[in-house]
Amino acid sequence: MIRKTFLALFAVLAVAASTQAAIIVSATNPTDIGDGLTAITLHAHSDNAGQTINGIQDPAIVAAAGSTGLHQVWTPLTGAHTPTRASQQNGGVLWSDSWQAFDSYWMFDNSAGSTLAVGAPFDETNSGTGGAALPTAGFGAPTTGFGVLNTTGGAPGNMLFTLASGKQGLDVDFAHLVGKTGESALLTFIVTTNEGVNQSIQGQSITFGGVIPEPATITMLGLAMVGCFGFIRRRSAA
Repeated sequence: MIRKTFLALFAVLAVAASTQAAIIVSATNPTDIGDGLTAITLHAHSDNAGQTINGIQDPAIVAAAGSTGLHQVWTPLTGAHTPTRASQQNGGVLWSDSWQAFDSYWMFDNSAGSTLAVGAPFDETNSGTGGAALPTAGFGAPTTGFGVLNTTGGAPGNMLFTLASGKQGLDVDFAHLVGKTGESALLTFIVTTNEGVNQSIQGQSITFGGVIPEPATITMLGLAMVGCFGFIRRRSAA
């Protein structure tokens, strides 16, 4: 039986044996935010108590074929990029958190000593057209549109939660992603750990709402459900 629901679905490509350590990347908190958009939280889970998750390296989240991409919100007047929570905060009086739910961004913020950035900064694109018509706040309405989350110039870049931040762990929320309901994005990035054993995600698809097969159907297809619509890839040394 097929059921329709506003949930983001990751394809289950491989399942490690129970004796093998793995990092599970999944979409959680799927939310219909209106304007034909669905938001999800990108979550990573480590099943090895000795290896904690601490960062994201070399992200490139782009539109799948036939899709528009990630919904983006930039500040009015200056059009400042907001690929991270910190960059939203850096917008100061030009940024309003009333727009936050509609923006695609990484959850690295300006908390004192919480984040370490290495290499190229995280960045994004914004078409400036077709996005949600968000209300004005202070200096006017923001620029909305669709684009990608990546690094400046596509160069290697890494953002880490420091140990002092208390945000490293076996379960870590990394990004808030927004897309048109029913459309898809392709995920490419590396989930890093403080032990140096990392998880590479390469071109995997996520759908913002749509038709979700029942578990029995997935079993018949030779796939398996992991957690809440997640997928497992075997880890390799950095």
